[in-house]
Amino acid sequence: MSETEDIKLVKACLVGDTKAFGRLIDKYEKPLFNAALRIADDYDDARDITQTVFVSAYENLENFNPEYKFFSWIYRMVVNEAINFISRKRPQTKLDPDMASDYRTPEDEHHESKMRENVEQAVAELPLDYRLVIIFRHWADLPYRDIGFVLDIPEKTVKSRLYSARRMLGKIMSRNGLVTYE
Repeated sequence: MSETEDIKLVKACLVGDTKAFGRLIDKYEKPLFNAALRIADDYDDARDITQTVFVSAYENLENFNPEYKFFSWIYRMVVNEAINFISRKRPQTKLDPDMASDYRTPEDEHHESKMRENVEQAVAELPLDYRLVIIFRHWADLPYRDIGFVLDIPEKTVKSRLYSARRMLGKIMSRNGLVTYE
């Protein structure tokens, strides 16, 4: 499904086609849930956050600006909801490595599992602002412009935070004996 298809589905929703919104949910539920899970660090909380975002998105479709990608718009909503949720609920905690994405090729399963665990532990040690840019750029594969939109910051700030976050990650991973960092 392309971005123009997303816009067609949004337009269909706005004229009352609820099945069109179901197609958007099917397309984006998993990446939004994964983002909520990485931020909230709790499966049930991530489900609640994702559901809340879809309800809110449906109720606010008329505010969607087709100049941006639908995914960026709804991703921004899930990030904001997740951040608000964790700030209301509890202080930040580290990510559980067992909640990592389950995508692995059979021959690389052990290596990927260990590497993913180490990287996610290192990312979890980053301050939230830096953790978010890493998640958006490397896990959600968002372009800088969309990350800026999601976080409501200039694109230059995104690039600066990403640079700083990568340096911090290198230091964390070096400290943990995972890489050599200078």
